[in-house]
Amino acid sequence: MKIPKILQTKKSFKQELRRQIRLATTAAIGFTIAFSWREAIFELFQNVTSRILDITQNHYTTKIYTATLITIIGVLLIFLTSKILKEKKY
Repeated sequence: MKIPKILQTKKSFKQELRRQIRLATTAAIGFTIAFSWREAIFELFQNVTSRILDITQNHYTTKIYTATLITIIGVLLIFLTSKILKEKKY
Protein backbone atom coordinates (compact mmCIF):
# COMPACT_ATOMS: atom_id res chain seq x y z
CA MET A 1 0.00 0.00 0.00
CA LYS A 2 1.34 3.42 -0.96
CA ILE A 3 1.68 6.15 1.72
CA PRO A 4 -0.18 9.35 0.77
CA LYS A 5 2.07 12.26 -0.18
CA ILE A 6 0.73 14.49 2.62
CA LEU A 7 1.82 11.94 5.25
CA GLN A 8 5.28 11.68 3.67
CA THR A 9 5.59 15.47 3.78
CA LYS A 10 4.49 15.54 7.43
CA LYS A 11 7.07 12.88 8.32
CA SER A 12 9.88 14.67 6.48
CA PHE A 13 8.87 17.97 8.12
CA LYS A 14 9.11 16.40 11.59
CA GLN A 15 12.51 14.92 10.76
CA GLU A 16 13.81 18.23 9.45
CA LEU A 17 12.37 20.11 12.45
CA ARG A 18 14.15 17.75 14.86
CA ARG A 19 17.37 18.08 12.88
CA GLN A 20 17.17 21.88 12.99
CA ILE A 21 16.33 21.98 16.72
CA ARG A 22 19.27 19.68 17.42
CA LEU A 23 21.57 21.87 15.33
CA ALA A 24 20.36 25.10 16.98
CA THR A 25 20.71 23.63 20.48
CA THR A 26 24.21 22.35 19.77
CA ALA A 27 25.26 25.71 18.31
CA ALA A 28 23.84 27.66 21.27
CA ILE A 29 25.54 25.42 23.83
CA GLY A 30 28.77 25.52 21.82
CA PHE A 31 28.74 29.31 21.77
CA THR A 32 28.07 29.36 25.52
CA ILE A 33 31.03 27.05 26.13
CA ALA A 34 33.26 29.14 23.87
CA PHE A 35 32.20 32.36 25.58
CA SER A 36 32.88 30.93 29.04
CA TRP A 37 36.36 29.85 27.98
CA ARG A 38 36.99 33.25 26.41
CA GLU A 39 36.21 34.83 29.74
CA ALA A 40 38.44 32.37 31.64
CA ILE A 41 41.38 32.81 29.28
CA PHE A 42 40.96 36.59 29.40
CA GLU A 43 40.98 36.52 33.19
CA LEU A 44 44.04 34.25 33.20
CA PHE A 45 46.02 36.62 31.01
CA GLN A 46 44.75 39.59 32.98
CA ASN A 47 45.95 37.91 36.18
CA VAL A 48 49.39 37.14 34.72
CA THR A 49 49.69 40.70 33.51
CA SER A 50 48.65 42.06 36.90
CA ARG A 51 51.32 39.91 38.62
CA ILE A 52 54.00 41.07 36.22
CA LEU A 53 52.97 44.68 36.72
CA ASP A 54 52.27 44.13 40.45
CA ILE A 55 48.60 45.11 40.23
CA THR A 56 45.93 43.33 42.34
CA GLN A 57 43.22 41.36 40.52
CA ASN A 58 40.55 38.76 41.31
CA HIS A 59 41.66 35.13 41.40
CA TYR A 60 41.40 33.46 37.98
CA THR A 61 40.92 29.83 39.06
CA THR A 62 37.27 30.49 39.81
CA LYS A 63 36.71 31.37 36.16
CA ILE A 64 38.59 28.26 34.99
CA TYR A 65 36.58 25.99 37.27
CA THR A 66 33.38 27.66 36.07
CA ALA A 67 34.38 27.24 32.42
CA THR A 68 35.20 23.57 33.02
CA LEU A 69 31.86 22.99 34.69
CA ILE A 70 29.98 24.79 31.91
CA THR A 71 31.85 22.68 29.34
CA ILE A 72 30.96 19.42 31.07
CA ILE A 73 27.32 20.43 31.48
CA GLY A 74 27.21 21.64 27.86
CA VAL A 75 28.59 18.37 26.52
CA LEU A 76 26.08 16.43 28.61
CA LEU A 77 23.24 18.61 27.30
CA ILE A 78 24.41 18.09 23.71
CA PHE A 79 24.55 14.34 24.27
CA LEU A 80 21.11 14.31 25.92
CA THR A 81 19.56 16.46 23.17
CA SER A 82 21.03 14.20 20.50
CA LYS A 83 19.55 11.13 22.18
CA ILE A 84 16.12 12.70 22.68
CA LEU A 85 15.87 14.18 19.18
CA LYS A 86 17.50 11.22 17.42
CA GLU A 87 16.12 10.64 13.94
CA LYS A 88 13.81 7.66 13.75
CA LYS A 89 14.47 5.27 10.91
CA TYR A 90 11.26 3.93 9.39
